Amino acid sequence: MRRTMRRTHQLAKQWRSSVLRWMLVFGVLSALLAVGLVLFSPLLEVREITVRRLSPRLDIESVQRVMSPLFGSHLLFLTNAEVRSLLHENINDIESVEVGKMYPSELVVTIRLHPLVSRLEIVDPDSQEHSSTATGSGMDFLTQEGVYVHTLGAVDTNALPVIRLVDWAVRPTPGTVLVPPELLRRVFDTEEALKLQFGHTIEVRTIYLRGQEYHVLADGISLWFDMRSSIERHLQRYRVLLQSVSRDDVRQYIDLRLTDRIVYQ
Repeated sequence: MRRTMRRTHQLAKQWRSSVLRWMLVFGVLSALLAVGLVLFSPLLEVREITVRRLSPRLDIESVQRVMSPLFGSHLLFLTNAEVRSLLHENINDIESVEVGKMYPSELVVTIRLHPLVSRLEIVDPDSQEHSSTATGSGMDFLTQEGVYVHTLGAVDTNALPVIRLVDWAVRPTPGTVLVPPELLRRVFDTEEALKLQFGHTIEVRTIYLRGQEYHVLADGISLWFDMRSSIERHLQRYRVLLQSVSRDDVRQYIDLRLTDRIVYQ
């Protein structure tokens, strides 16, 4: 009797072990199947792209055209870096991109553009008159990265300084880098130095792209700078001139580009 009960207990124990083993195998297989369905399901493909703009001048249709190759991509495997890289390669005006995912199939992109730093007057080198290069109404601007913008959607731009641009090599195209960023920064750094160190009021800023130089009209006198010397070297030449010549004797311009002499008229 005892032997029979012991055998029955062993068989029950083996049966329970076998059931647990098969349940474990079934659970693992179910998990693998679920993972496979998630990874390869067409439900997780990008079917909708939402663009949120933080600037009214952002062309959403243009952004959606750039992002059209992402449709059909697997949302789980699509990285934020891929999305940012695609946008930065095709749109020069972008400052930052935030990427979000709304499962199962929506990609959400929030885009911030570089701020506008100046209004732009593009001047015909031959006539020295303002020449519009874009069709339709609107205004011309430069961003802090030197990107040319022609837009109707800019707001609060009346206080922006005006830059006159002369001698462009090709017809400027909106969305492309028109003025090298380092040249644009030099113009504004020079303006700030003239204000702080000499108390000047800046009236006109003119950039000559072909010659890589710029002129700053300060209190009625045009000061000429270039990219070959530092700002401080230019200003040191200016100080030397002011030590020997009264500014009242200068009527039109002071050429600070030359290293061996200072020319003025």
